[in-house]
Order: sequence, then C-alpha cells, then structure tokens
Amino acid sequence: MLLTVLADRAVDVDATSDIGAGAALARAALDAYDFAVAVVPSGRGEISTGVLAIYVEIGIVAGRGLPLLVIAEPPGPPSPALTGLTTAITTLTNDEALRLQLALFLRQIEPGPHPQQPPSAITVQHLVPSAYLSRLQAVRDSAPGQRGLAFERLLSDLFRVAGAEVEARPPGGPDSGVDIAAFIPGEEQRLGTIMIQVKSGTLTGPVMRKEQRKLSAQVLQTRAGLGLLVYDKATPEARTAPSAPLVLRIGIDELLHDLEDRPLSAVLTQARNRAVHGM
Repeated sequence: MLLTVLADRAVDVDATSDIGAGAALARAALDAYDFAVAVVPSGRGEISTGVLAIYVEIGIVAGRGLPLLVIAEPPGPPSPALTGLTTAITTLTNDEALRLQLALFLRQIEPGPHPQQPPSAITVQHLVPSAYLSRLQAVRDSAPGQRGLAFERLLSDLFRVAGAEVEARPPGGPDSGVDIAAFIPGEEQRLGTIMIQVKSGTLTGPVMRKEQRKLSAQVLQTRAGLGLLVYDKATPEARTAPSAPLVLRIGIDELLHDLEDRPLSAVLTQARNRAVHGM
C-alpha cells in the first residue's frame, strides 16, 4: 500500500536493499534523493536483525540531514530512538492514514517560498468574519446529509486563508479521529502539526468524550503538536466534559471570533498551552 501511495504522488522509489542496506547506506550517494521514508515493522519481544538494520539506516539518513518520515507500525509506542523525527503510527494497510501523513510531510519539505509568518491580524480581520460568518450560516442551513462535508470544507478553507498548509482526508473515507492535518509555515518547531477533527450538529457529552479520546490517541501516536476538536454546537453537558491529553475543543463561533483580531498562530499557541495544561 505504501508503494501505491508514493506512486500516486509521482514519487520514484529506491529501496535501501538496492543502494546500501544497514551500515552500507553510509557509503551511498544520498544527495541525489529529496527525502526518505523508513518503515519500522510491528513486533514484540526481541528486535530482529532486520529491524536493527532499519534503525541504523534511520540514524544515517537523519545524520545526513535528509528529510525523513518514519512509519512505525503498531502496537505500542515508537522507540525512544525516534524522538525528534517525524513519525506516523499506522499500519501499512491504512490507506487513509498513509495518504494524510505523506501529503502533510511533503508539504513541509517541498521547495519554494513559504511565508515566514502567518497573515497579520488586520488581514485576518478583513478576510474571516465577512466571508465565513455568512458561509457558516449556509452550512447550517444545508441538508443534513451534506452538512458534515460542508463543515469540513469550511474549516479547511478557513485555515488556508489564515495562513496554514492544510491536508484534508478524502471525502467518504473512514473516520479515524482526524479530518484535517495542518501546519503554519515558519511555526513548525513551535506548534508542530495540528490534527483537527470537525463535528457538525450538536454534540452530546458522551460523543464529546468519545471524539476527544480518538483525537488524543492520534495526537499522541503521531507526536503532533495539538489536537483541535472544532464543533458547531454542544449541549451544556458536552461543554463541561473533561478534556483529553493534548486536545482542545472549541466551537466554530468562538474560533471565528478569535480570528477577528488575532492571527492563527497566536490562537493556536494559546490553544496548545491550554491543552498541555488540560484546560
């Protein structure tokens, strides 16, 4: 499945078994490559010789400064040896997760000019409320079967307008707890990847807790910076439900209000600080 996903992105692939396996990779001409993807297979008990060779190769690639995405198959958390590396926890059969993680990774490393900071508060103030308040009402007035997808598209467009690079899951795909992955160019180190789950309609307490747990698991597994659960409406019970690790919930009306006079980076920094403290 991974080779299929890479082929769909028009990526030419060379395996380390062909250019230098294990320590032999140190003698390979890696300057000819744009990035590397390493797969750490699942397993329990003793680490096999093959897995040890993969870790050696990861160290060589990281030491050369080549952009690297590590895909670690579950179960269990990734090895501490992967700390600091872009890591995705997923099986190689999870097409949706592979496409989302690879797409966001490629956006982060693609050449070309990126804005060093998000748009100013003045720019956001002119762009967001006038266009998106009316658009939000149109989403709320849409047919129930269309409302969820329209709400997701609104959030994707909102984050793009506010200065983020955004990758949304394909329409109709299974709900793994993340609808949108995003980052702000120039803020990758401070904020990391933002995992966003979008929920239309009115959330009850049990649904709020369930969605927070799913999103939190994704954030912790992928070592993202923040999980953001953006909802349309919520019952009083849902609004007072306990939070989940590294997840902040926020209503769309509150988010639009915050973006009237503050840039997205400031809004997300405050959100991350609140999520870290379990607020």
